[in-house]
Amino acid sequence: MRALPYSSWLLGLWLCASPISAVELNSLEWPPYTSEALPGQGQLPSLLRGALEQQNIPLKIRFLPWNRAVKTAISEPETLGYFPEYRAPDLPCAYSDSLGTSRLGLAHRSSEPLNWQQLTDLARYRIGVVSGYRNTPAFDQAVAHGVLQVEESTSDQLNLLKLLYGRLDLVVVDEAVMQYWLDASEELHGGADQLAFAPRLLGELSLHVCFVGGPDAEQARRQLNQALREFKR
Repeated sequence: MRALPYSSWLLGLWLCASPISAVELNSLEWPPYTSEALPGQGQLPSLLRGALEQQNIPLKIRFLPWNRAVKTAISEPETLGYFPEYRAPDLPCAYSDSLGTSRLGLAHRSSEPLNWQQLTDLARYRIGVVSGYRNTPAFDQAVAHGVLQVEESTSDQLNLLKLLYGRLDLVVVDEAVMQYWLDASEELHGGADQLAFAPRLLGELSLHVCFVGGPDAEQARRQLNQALREFKR
């Protein structure tokens, strides 16, 4: 009798696995998408929790700085994954269905209009990014090859403050995240008319849960995807 290939055996194990009784994920403070302080912990946790409740599966979210959220999701077996993550071919992820879309672009000072057609047009600017965040593949590749010069900080809010005070020329930021901080931050709100979001986007990127680990993570991904499809209907 010929043995089944390992991949077929593993798939069979996943399909026969018992339903997951709870889902534990890591996330970060990235309002309005995710935040421990927001109602429902933000837009994406509200979506995930509403979908999983249909299958009576509780959702537990641990909020951590992004780099730590990713690292501990990979290293701690009780955590099945992390979110939100952009889809990328080089990540060791099993992706959920899309949770929504991020309009990723460039913030600039209103007094200095930004017109660009290709990434090389941005080479002369000081560009702020958040440490550990992925951007578009083309942007990140341009940074890796030295075409673009970036300065890392710990948050979008801090980058926008640096932009407001002239310490950066541009900031890579999601449009909804930028608008949140312009409304919510007292310091930024006072200078909201001095900052603008460039009409040309770096990209529109889908947001996902990145499941890592073994059969439990794959079973949770399958159940979440089913729940999301039913919930959206």
